[in-house]
Amino acid sequence: MTEAEARALYRQGEEAVVSFLLDLSRRVRGVEEQIAKNSGNSSLPPSSDGLRKAPLRPMPQSLRKKNGKKQGGQRGHQGRTLSQTDAPDRVIEHPPLACGQCRMSLAECHPVTYSRRQVFEMPAPKVVVTEHRAFTVGCPCCGKETTAPFPEGVSQPAQYGPNLLGFATYLHVAHLIPFARCAQIVREVTSAPFSAGTLHRALGVASDRLTAFADRIKESLRGVAHLHVDETGARVGGELHWFHVRCTETLCYLFRHRRRGKEAVDDLVPYSGRLISDFYGSYVRMACSHQFCGAHLLRELTFARDVLDQSWASPLMDVLERMVAACHCARERGDERVEAPHVLARQYDHWVDNGLCSNPPPGAESGGKAGRGRAAKGKALCLLERLRDYRAECLAFLYDLSVPFTNNEAERDLRMFKVRSKISGCFRTTAGADVFCRLRSYTATCQKQGMGLLRSLQSIFAGSVMMPNFVPPE
Repeated sequence: MTEAEARALYRQGEEAVVSFLLDLSRRVRGVEEQIAKNSGNSSLPPSSDGLRKAPLRPMPQSLRKKNGKKQGGQRGHQGRTLSQTDAPDRVIEHPPLACGQCRMSLAECHPVTYSRRQVFEMPAPKVVVTEHRAFTVGCPCCGKETTAPFPEGVSQPAQYGPNLLGFATYLHVAHLIPFARCAQIVREVTSAPFSAGTLHRALGVASDRLTAFADRIKESLRGVAHLHVDETGARVGGELHWFHVRCTETLCYLFRHRRRGKEAVDDLVPYSGRLISDFYGSYVRMACSHQFCGAHLLRELTFARDVLDQSWASPLMDVLERMVAACHCARERGDERVEAPHVLARQYDHWVDNGLCSNPPPGAESGGKAGRGRAAKGKALCLLERLRDYRAECLAFLYDLSVPFTNNEAERDLRMFKVRSKISGCFRTTAGADVFCRLRSYTATCQKQGMGLLRSLQSIFAGSVMMPNFVPPE
C-alpha cells in the first residue's frame, strides 16, 4: 500500500480502517499458518521441510510416545548374529609345528583335539562366457543339411545372461541407483563391458514380460477387503504427472496418470470393500466403505494444538492413541473386538463437541469474501466438521480389528518415487515412467511376500517369471 492509498483509506472513516485491518490480520494469520506447516503437523511430505530450523520451520517431531522400554532389542527378540555352519565349503588345518614349552617338533604327532573359527567371504565375481555351437549336419540318405536350433533365449551373437541382467535391474529398480552408476558398478564388479543403454533395453524387456503379472494383480486387488490408496506427484518429460498406488499387506500395484483425481481413480468405482485413504476428495466421494488415515488426523491435530492454540486438540489426540492401544491389546489377547468401544467413542464425541463450541461458524456480517455472503471457515472448524461428519470413517478401526489405523502401507510403497526424484530427478519419458512403475510393482509385491528380489528379477530374464501369490490372506 502506498502513502496516498493509506491516507485515502483514513479519510473513509473508522469503519473502513477497522474492516481493512481485520482483513489484513486474517491474511497475515493465514500466511503464518501456512509457514508453520511441516511434515509433522500436516500432509506435506518430509522433502518439503528443507534444512530450515525454528522459528521459521520447526523440525517435525515423531507422534510416537515413549513406552518405558529400554533402547535396543527387547526380551524374546530373535537375534541375527552370524553363526558357524556345520558344512563349510573349505577347511584349512593349522597344526602346531613345535611344543610351546620344550620346542620339540610335533610334525609326527597326532592332534588331540581342535578348535575352529570360520570366515564368511564372498568369492570374487567373474563373468563366465558360454559359447553355444549349433552344428549343421548333412543327411546321408537325402543329402539335406539340418542345423540344430539354439536354446531358447539365446538369440544374439553376443548377449548378457539372466543373472547379470537381473543384477543390474536389481540395482536400478530396488535400490534406485541411476543408469550410469549401475553400469559402472556392473563393469567394476564383473569386468564386463556393460553400458547404461544395455540396462535401459533390459528394463523394457522385463516390463514386457511382466504384463501377465500386472493384469493378475489388478484383478486380485478388486476383491480385497481393505485397499490402501494414495498418490504423489513427479515430473515426467518436464510436466507434472501423478503416481498412484493400490496395495495391501501382500500386493502392490503402481501406475502413472496425467491426472490426480476423478479420471485417475475410475478404477476404484466398482470397488466394494473398505478404502484406506487420506481425506482427498476423489477418494471421499467413492461409494464404498472408508477408513481415513489416523496418522493424517494426528498430524492435523498437532497443527491445531501447536499453531492454532486449540485446547481440545491434545485430549482428542490422547483419545485416538488410547483407541489404537486398545486395538493392539485386543489383537494380542486374540479377542475379536475391543472391549466397550463405545466408551472411547463417547470421549471422542465429547472433545469434538468441545472444539465445535470453541469455534462457532462465522456469521455473514463478519467480513466474508465479497459476493459469497459468508466468511471463510478457519482450519480448526474445517477439521472439527470433518471429524464430526465422517465419524464412522475415522473410527472404523475401533469396531473392526482387521481395519488398519493408518494408510502407511500405501505411503511406504510410494515413498521410493520421492527418493528416486531426489537421486535422479524426473523421468524423461512416459514410457520410462510406466516401465519403472511396473517393475516397482513387481519388486514391492515380492518383497512384501518375502521373495528374494534378486532371484525374482533374474527369473524374468531366464524366461520363467517367479509369480507371487495373488490370493490375499484371510
